[in-house]
Amino acid sequence: MKKYLFAGLLAGLMSLGAYAVGVTENMEVAVRSGIDKTEKGKRDKDAAYAQDQNKRLRRYFLASVKPVNTGEKLVKPVNARAIADQLNRVLQQQGFRPIGKDEKPEIVITALYGRGMLINPYLDPDSLPINDYRRGIRAPSNLSDTVPFSPIVDHKSFVGLRDKTAALNYEKVAIQVSAFKYPPPADPKAKPLVLWMTTMYSDDADHRDLNAISATLLEKGAPYFDKPIEREKEVKFWTPVPEGKVNVGTPEVVPEARK
Repeated sequence: MKKYLFAGLLAGLMSLGAYAVGVTENMEVAVRSGIDKTEKGKRDKDAAYAQDQNKRLRRYFLASVKPVNTGEKLVKPVNARAIADQLNRVLQQQGFRPIGKDEKPEIVITALYGRGMLINPYLDPDSLPINDYRRGIRAPSNLSDTVPFSPIVDHKSFVGLRDKTAALNYEKVAIQVSAFKYPPPADPKAKPLVLWMTTMYSDDADHRDLNAISATLLEKGAPYFDKPIEREKEVKFWTPVPEGKVNVGTPEVVPEARK
């Protein structure tokens, strides 16, 4: 049975590895990004507030870089430590700052990576047949680019809608970076508030080595951290795949659950 990639935050885990070799070629990288609707409303109403970078939460703690278990294996085991290093680098390039000694974070960052189907923003998941694996699956409801719990507005005039809808019906190789509000809710049963979420992905999951493209995905997506992209849109880039070898690291190993 097919499963959505990133359908639930911090979903099941796969085992990690540490070796990969990339090949040089051109690929398309797509980026989607949403922020908390309340925050977006403030920025939309107040241009000065939207421009003031001092109002943004930038002090962070990188809590985890983990795979998502969709039942589909990546082409090669992934070096999670390398992704963490790449993510720290692009975060700081965008003005985010890791916490220092005795500091508390303003946001907690997590990253998920894997292979699978992404949530399709051009489909109303509640309108799908009861036996369709995509039925009812959405991103966190407070994010600006999440499919709403209401009939989708007719997209007949939207240029390229058919092609965009079809493209997201294929497996992707992706990294999703999320920022959670800190401190978390006092109620242990309450879910942490997702302040922003950016997803970067590419096609050709049967052949795409995530080790070879992770830096490129993050570099293209980082300028959109904590920035909204409209739900019906996505930013796309054509870029060469880096060539080279990823050095062996020592990531934490999360064993795959027994079936």
